[in-house]
Amino acid sequence: MPTKGEDSVIDFSSTRNRIIDAALEVFALKGFKGATTKEIAKRARANEVTLFRLFKSKKALFATAIQERSPLAEIDRRMTFDTQRPIDDVLFENIKAVLGIVRANKHLYMLMLGESWRQTKSRDSPLMQPLNAALDYVSSFLQAQMDAGKLAKTDSRLCSMALMGSVQFYFMNTYVMSNVRTNEGEEDRTIRRLVELFLNGMGPKDGGG
Repeated sequence: MPTKGEDSVIDFSSTRNRIIDAALEVFALKGFKGATTKEIAKRARANEVTLFRLFKSKKALFATAIQERSPLAEIDRRMTFDTQRPIDDVLFENIKAVLGIVRANKHLYMLMLGESWRQTKSRDSPLMQPLNAALDYVSSFLQAQMDAGKLAKTDSRLCSMALMGSVQFYFMNTYVMSNVRTNEGEEDRTIRRLVELFLNGMGPKDGGG
C-alpha cells in the first residue's frame, strides 16, 4: 500500500503529465502566443499556481512539452536500417511505422508545424531540435542504404527532404485537412506508390523520351 509520500509523488507525476498533455492541445489549437496558462491549467484540471510551480513559465512549459513528448525515441525503436532486405520493403515498413506514430502524436505534430514559422528558426531552439533530428535521422538511414549499394549515391539530406515532404503531405491531406479516412489496405497501397515514386521517379519505364 502506498505511503503518504508515495501518494504525493504519484499525484505530482499525474498532475505534471496532465498539464503537458493539455499544453500540447492548447498550443496546437491556438499557437504559443494565443495559448494562456490559465486555459492550459483549466484543461488539465490543475491550479495555475501549480503549473508555474512545476514549469516556471509558459515558455518553459512549451519547451518541456516538445522535448518530453517528442516521438523520436519511439521512431528510433521502430525504424530499421537493414541493408540486407529489399529497399522498397524497408522503406514501406519505416514509413508505415512513422505514420502510425505521428497519428498518435497529432497534437505535437500540429504544434510544431504551426509554430515553426512563428518562432526564430534557430537549430538550438526547442522547436527546431526534433525537426532537425528527424531530418538527420532519415539522412543517416538513406546514407546507409547508399553505402550498401541499394540507392544511387547522391545528397542524402536532399533526398530526405523529398521523402519526408511526400509523407508529411500525405499525412496532412489525409488526417488533418480532410474528413475522409482511408482503410489500412488503401493506405498500404498509397505508401507502396510513394516508395515506388521515390525510388524510380516518374520517367517512362522503358527509358524512352
